[in-house]
Amino acid sequence: MNFLVKLVGSFLFTGYFPFAPATFASLVFSLIYLFVPGGEWLANPWVLLGTLIVSIPVSTRLEKQYGKDPSVAVIDEVVGMQVVLVLAEPTLVGVALGFFLFRVFDVLKPPPVARSQTLPGGWGIVIDDFLAGIYTRIVMILIALLFPVVGRFL
Repeated sequence: MNFLVKLVGSFLFTGYFPFAPATFASLVFSLIYLFVPGGEWLANPWVLLGTLIVSIPVSTRLEKQYGKDPSVAVIDEVVGMQVVLVLAEPTLVGVALGFFLFRVFDVLKPPPVARSQTLPGGWGIVIDDFLAGIYTRIVMILIALLFPVVGRFL
């Protein structure tokens, strides 16, 4: 069971990348989405729901093992990127911009994103990335209305 928690919680062990594991995991997610045949299934609403449901207890387990908001727990980045891309029809430019903006919102943590990190266990780990994904999606919708080159996000 511990192996499965690490496999899922670290998003296929990308959370063990030696530097910027959250950015690396988001990048791997984006590359799978773009270049693996059928990769867009990662942003299916049902897959997002399943990931969200699983990510909270898995992140809680990783936090108990590694300490508060451990860097190996990157399943929350997957949730955030899924929110950015769910039901969207992005171009390569759109995915790249969505990735960049998601990382910006995840790092800057505008209100109430920062406050959500005070939630207990996996809730605090996951919800801030979920909210960063929502902020990113809203900005991507606005950008897509002005610049169709990013694809469809509405």
